[in-house]
Amino acid sequence: MPESIRIAAIGDLHIRTTVPSAYVQQLIGIEDRADLLLVPGDITNGGRIQEVELAAELFRRIEIPIIGVLGNHDRRTMRRKYFVSVLEEAGVRMLDGEAWEYMGLGIAGVSGSGGGFWPDEPEDPVSNRAWQALAVRARREAARLDRALSTLATQRRLAMLHFSPTTSTLVGEPPVKYWLLGNSALGHIVEKHQVDMVIHGHSHIGSPVGETPGGVPVFNVAAGVTGGVSIHTIPLDPTLPISTSPLMLARV
Repeated sequence: MPESIRIAAIGDLHIRTTVPSAYVQQLIGIEDRADLLLVPGDITNGGRIQEVELAAELFRRIEIPIIGVLGNHDRRTMRRKYFVSVLEEAGVRMLDGEAWEYMGLGIAGVSGSGGGFWPDEPEDPVSNRAWQALAVRARREAARLDRALSTLATQRRLAMLHFSPTTSTLVGEPPVKYWLLGNSALGHIVEKHQVDMVIHGHSHIGSPVGETPGGVPVFNVAAGVTGGVSIHTIPLDPTLPISTSPLMLARV
């Protein structure tokens, strides 16, 4: 059993007709610097089969376990079952309300949704009617995350989402957009389970490091925020704290 697990993470690749060469250079050979690769959604830009097949070509070249969730752009696909199967055949374990364990680390994954932040985070300037349009999905995704985390018996637990559970990693985005970028129901769930850290994407111009109101560390690993791959080291000894310093984010 290792003393720690190194996690590489990159979200929001938004693959269209090519994979940006900078990301390819960072990802090829990543197994020398990380034990796992997490991809929290928006792998593709439009959910097209050609896009996911291109992503699969890249992921096949990576020799460490890869775990992903779908993003809102991925969900545009008209052939979701096939879309997911292309990724899984390339070695990507896609989580959709499930959990997975690796060497003492448990990972629970859902896409999440927008919906807004209440009552212990800044009030959203969105109309009540618009919020209600997302409320059902927000509650459903939070419940699915709750169930997935409940299955984990590992000492270290990580939640991987596409949408944010806190406004703290959205700073830099226009506040009027916050309700589209995440919701506090997800934050309540990760605090309930006292997870060690949360990784998400979706917010392209937000902040790389934040935390929920209850102090759970949250990392926005959207490629536009971090510049590409970020590396996070999680000690498996639960008595050792996980730093929330921006220095944890290392451009590869």
